[in-house]
Amino acid sequence: MNNNEFPDFRRILERIANGDERAFAILYDFFAEDLIRHILSKVANKQVAEDILHDLFLTLWRNRLRLTDIESLPAYLYSSCRYLILAYYRKQLKEGNSIDLHELDILDDSVSLEDRIHYRYVIDIVSNEIENLPVKCREIFKLSRSEYLSNREIAERMNISVSTVEKHINKAISRLRNATKRNLFFF
Repeated sequence: MNNNEFPDFRRILERIANGDERAFAILYDFFAEDLIRHILSKVANKQVAEDILHDLFLTLWRNRLRLTDIESLPAYLYSSCRYLILAYYRKQLKEGNSIDLHELDILDDSVSLEDRIHYRYVIDIVSNEIENLPVKCREIFKLSRSEYLSNREIAERMNISVSTVEKHINKAISRLRNATKRNLFFF
């Protein structure tokens, strides 16, 4: 991918933010081939890789009003791919499928040191914020995100209502979003 081929990401992001579907198609065409190759290097299944790419661009379109906040579009897209790949592997583990973790190298040498440090910094912010949540809120959030329990399963385990579980999860997400808003764009 050569930035000279399409140097003005800011302009195309503004067009997309204004609902320009043609600009969105241009963006997709520009990045899709490189992103699918990157995803396939982490997920050895072409259909899964295409699904991840589709999810990435669907999220971009749904959040198009906030696209102009992105400072480095390529870095954002590749970081988002890493997140979606991790989510895919988490889902596989939750479903009981085995994964060869030696093949899973999300933060490989192709990612710049600056991006790896930034990623680690954001992870630290999130971890600290989770630990600073009120006890019940933290416990519910961890059951949801670490043990992958449904809201109903959490409610049954803790003997509380599903709406209480939802309230605590929303509270935790809101706090995490506020803590990371300067570091992430679509948390």
